[in-house]
Amino acid sequence: MGQSAELKSLEQLRSTIGFLLGLSQFFAKGGEELAQTLDPLSHAISSFAETHELNHLLVDGQNIARFTKYDFSEFESMKYEFNRLFVGPASPKAPPYESVYLSPDRLVMQEQTLAVRKMYNREQLASSGQGHEPDDFIGTELEFMAYLLSRAMRAMQHDKLAQSSYYLDLYEEFCNKHTRLWWKLFAQAINQAATHPVFLAVSRALLSVNQLNFKL
Repeated sequence: MGQSAELKSLEQLRSTIGFLLGLSQFFAKGGEELAQTLDPLSHAISSFAETHELNHLLVDGQNIARFTKYDFSEFESMKYEFNRLFVGPASPKAPPYESVYLSPDRLVMQEQTLAVRKMYNREQLASSGQGHEPDDFIGTELEFMAYLLSRAMRAMQHDKLAQSSYYLDLYEEFCNKHTRLWWKLFAQAINQAATHPVFLAVSRALLSVNQLNFKL
């Protein structure tokens, strides 16, 4: 890999990590914290779109940024939509859990949840929400993906290419066994039920990151 290509790869990794963490916080903090999570998410989407030359996502980043100016009625509307889509109290329109989309009975805490936990355990990691949030919650999966790319980037910066390759391969394995199997279904559920443009932009963002391949 030449120096310019390596620098580009590092910048793409860095922006993707920020993007994954921005999305993770968006889902993890919930509707009550949208006023705090939307601004960093819009910046993360814009940076990600620029380094990966995804012009359509630049527009989404700009659209989300339009809603980061505090307006009580607007945030109340978005909070209501967030809960209707992902939380409840009624059955959510787009449950943010892998097993709901891949298990035969469309229930949480199925074999997919345990399979995700095993992958976390390979890195001696455990979900911070374990005990009250299933391991296949999308916010946790996004955070794990960011962790893997962070380890790969750190190894690359120290010229440890074998270690970097290991973490990039683990990232690809996780995506192939998990996120690429259900995020499209999740995004479709959002698109069918959402009325606010912020959530439609988030669904497109998820599909964009799911198509990336970081193998050396």
